[in-house]
Amino acid sequence: MIRIEHIRRHATARPDATAVVDGAVRLSWTDFADAVGRCAAGLTEQLPEERRARPVRAVFLSGPRWELAVLLAACATLGIPCTGLDPAQDTDRLARTLDLLGPSIVIVSSEHAPVLDAALGAAPGTDARELLRVPLDPPAESARPSGADAAGGAAGPNGLPEPGAHVDAPRATGAAASPAHADRAAGRPEFAGRPDPGSAEPVRPFPDLLASDPPRRLPEPLHQEFLAVVPGGSRPRVTVRGSAAEGRALIDLVDEFGFDAHDVHLVAAPLWQPLSLQLARTLLTVGGALVLDDTGDAEVLAALIAAEHVTTTMIEPGALGRLLVHPDSAAPARAGRLRCVITPGRHLGRWTVDTAWARLGPVLHLALTSPETGLAGLLTPEESQVTRARTGRAVLGTTVVVLGDEGEVLPAGRPGRLAIAGPHVMDGYLDGEAEFRTLDPGADSGAGSALGEDAGERRFLVTDDLGVLDEHGRFTLTGRAGGVRAAVRDRAVDAALFRLESDLLNLPCLRDTAVVRVSLPTLGDALVVPFIAVAVGREATGYAALRTACARRVPSIPAHVIAVDHIPYSPTGRIRTAELLRAVVPILTLNLQLEQTVHQEISA
Repeated sequence: MIRIEHIRRHATARPDATAVVDGAVRLSWTDFADAVGRCAAGLTEQLPEERRARPVRAVFLSGPRWELAVLLAACATLGIPCTGLDPAQDTDRLARTLDLLGPSIVIVSSEHAPVLDAALGAAPGTDARELLRVPLDPPAESARPSGADAAGGAAGPNGLPEPGAHVDAPRATGAAASPAHADRAAGRPEFAGRPDPGSAEPVRPFPDLLASDPPRRLPEPLHQEFLAVVPGGSRPRVTVRGSAAEGRALIDLVDEFGFDAHDVHLVAAPLWQPLSLQLARTLLTVGGALVLDDTGDAEVLAALIAAEHVTTTMIEPGALGRLLVHPDSAAPARAGRLRCVITPGRHLGRWTVDTAWARLGPVLHLALTSPETGLAGLLTPEESQVTRARTGRAVLGTTVVVLGDEGEVLPAGRPGRLAIAGPHVMDGYLDGEAEFRTLDPGADSGAGSALGEDAGERRFLVTDDLGVLDEHGRFTLTGRAGGVRAAVRDRAVDAALFRLESDLLNLPCLRDTAVVRVSLPTLGDALVVPFIAVAVGREATGYAALRTACARRVPSIPAHVIAVDHIPYSPTGRIRTAELLRAVVPILTLNLQLEQTVHQEISA
């Protein structure tokens, strides 16, 4: 996130301009600078020298909200990497991720506190007594603070304490005072790390941090690293990047999208998603305003885009789908200010592309991204009209090549394993090794590059994605080289399934679909193909198209096609397969049993 020196620069140039909007809370750059400075000072008080001997890291479990934006900026100011965690992952995986990161600070909102408590209880290598817990909500209350209530005293015009004001009272709603408030009220020396009753770790609620005295001088940053958690896989992995790479990536994003201080950026994807956080940091760095949404509700998103004059947004695929079918989604297109909508694009198909163009205008950018590669490829609105799904061109500063079985760079048109170089690519894993190779793509390799010239030898990350480059340097994903379940390790079948899903995503008669291979006692070795029809009453067309495509691409595996109302996505654009199967497999099993019963009755 943006550091305080950049915030102060904008506060000096445009003190009353809006920096962050979250519902009724509007922070000017002056407010933002004051809040970040106070929180940085409060966190510094909680990090004595003995705790700085090891790497100081922070994690957060929260949706987009102004308190989190302030704390992320405070951590960036102190040089503390603050890594977002997906609260939807299972407890065991979250616990192992906490053990791997070894955080000193945990930032959590009230709705995710039970998830954190369960994970801490299951993490043998994490001692809760060594963690500084920063609840975003006041103690014993789940409602979000705002205005004078958040400060517990006199509030400024934008809902924050007046500069120099000290917070002495709990919220005016009758909630119990925090231990820090009780200490001050009783005249005792304040101990901000005093745990709440029943808690083993030190606690410093956000309102208390916000009440810290403004810093006279901030300490030198502790570390210069950026961490991101990789979703999926058999074990947790965390990517590491240095500050120099992040700076170059920021410049490339500004050049790619033309971001400037006049932009108003809507954050409609969780900030634990690396691309969402990176875009928010970029927009703040150039002086743009952030509008935060933690609802994912289509009506709310449409209203925010119109009311706040949003120009750019990062939106998760599920929320985008809901927005496109909402009647109010056409209003932003009529207003004419929205110019850029970015969303992960590995599973989005023709209906999404065409509907976004019709309702929002030519604004949808499909991003091919992962925590390891960062933003590697992009499909612009114009390109998406004539190009298949899962295709992209390399973003500025990035080079994509295709490698053969012996590691050689293949020419355009030859399928192989994708390797990516550029400032967005990670330096490595926090605990584990990645495959890097030093390569010279050469002028005749057909490399997908936005460098504009031969870059010579570069360090490439060899990914698990299979793909092919065309003569224009665009790459198309064709499958996965690793991370495949034992049941589907047949390379030819796996490639056929990937091509099948790509074919289905390009069908205009489907709103959305997925292809999942299962091996179950009730269905056997089969394909489960749920789909969403483009409209009510159009399911028959979807059934016919999907059954024909499945029989053509994968004739050896029976396919069970089923119409659904919803396909669950993670904010990173991955289909939540387990959740999807829990919903559709019982229905398919029942249908299969009914068919067998009918056949038996007919035979009898």
